[in-house]
Amino acid sequence: MHRLAAGVLALIVSACVPAPAGTAQVPATATASASASTQASRSLVPTLTDRVVQTGLNVPWDIAFAPDGRMLVTERSGNVLMFESGQPGARRIATLLVDNVRASGEAGLMGVAIDPAFANNGFVYVCATRADPQAGGTVNQVLRYRLDGASWVQDGFVIRTGMRSGENHNGCRIRFDAGGHLWITMGETGNEGLAQDPNSLNGKILRVQGDGTIPLDNPVIPGAAGRTAVYSWGHRNPQGIAFNGNDVYDIEHGPDTDDEINFIQPGANYGWPTFRQTGGAARGMKDPIWSSGSVTFATSGGTFVTGDGWGSWSGSLFVAALKDASLRRFTVTPAIATQQDLLYRGKYGRLRAAVQGPDGALYLTTSNRDGRGSAALSDDRVIRIVPGQP
Repeated sequence: MHRLAAGVLALIVSACVPAPAGTAQVPATATASASASTQASRSLVPTLTDRVVQTGLNVPWDIAFAPDGRMLVTERSGNVLMFESGQPGARRIATLLVDNVRASGEAGLMGVAIDPAFANNGFVYVCATRADPQAGGTVNQVLRYRLDGASWVQDGFVIRTGMRSGENHNGCRIRFDAGGHLWITMGETGNEGLAQDPNSLNGKILRVQGDGTIPLDNPVIPGAAGRTAVYSWGHRNPQGIAFNGNDVYDIEHGPDTDDEINFIQPGANYGWPTFRQTGGAARGMKDPIWSSGSVTFATSGGTFVTGDGWGSWSGSLFVAALKDASLRRFTVTPAIATQQDLLYRGKYGRLRAAVQGPDGALYLTTSNRDGRGSAALSDDRVIRIVPGQP
């Protein structure tokens, strides 16, 4: 179990006498009402129990859960591993392949998402760097597969052309919002000018329907030839996207300074490479709501967590960091993101994905075999963090 900072422990001790690690607190009186008990639990700082649930993986990048609890994990080499659940030691059901993946540098198989109507259509989406001569060579693409039991077939391309690939800065996190739109983060692949090119899909946050068609309420970017998949622009290497209700936030890597969290608005320009940290408003651009300042942590995947088990942390944004090998908790509004806690720093190495599972737990992937980490014998891993009340 993670040792919380002294200040956080003081809050727990003042709230109640701790129970054994990983167990929930029994109500103070048997006559307390359910609503009062729930209200009390929401005011408490949760205890966290962390456990490795899968080991021996090869640069896992992202996680998605099917409605029946099956866990899909992408490996950058081109595999999608399907486990029967996110429970410790859950059986691997299948290894599914995405063909023609070109894994080099930071490129390869990256994001994965489950269609909101998966129970009816079986659709799974991936974002990958692939060799496709008909699309212009090696490019980043979003593909749709139809999953049937332990096998799948490619159902089509969501985005086949227009997204350049590179050794670095590919982005490629994909997520569905509550309205059924598919969002794709796309880096500028090391070519800074693409982020400010209104007719390029690189250095952008993209938003499409599940079949790749363009929503009619997507913005028209100034200078673009027309309405496209681009929803916002001026991004460097956005590796995370997270939704808090209808609010959209992206998480991206800075160069040698200024990792960012941005509140995403339609048509907004987030400034890369024109400015860093502040000064966007004078240029008609948007400043980040959080910046790492003079250092970089290599912030990657992020997710908002909800549920009574998370107590007073319900509604927080958790962000995985690669370079800093940590998990960071933020409180977030559209105006500002404030870091509240630094967790697991150095315990598991480089952290890439952060996803809340259907059981309410938080799931992380490590990225220690990506050429930049120090791999342990058990790497790479999937970690499950279960909240509870002290």
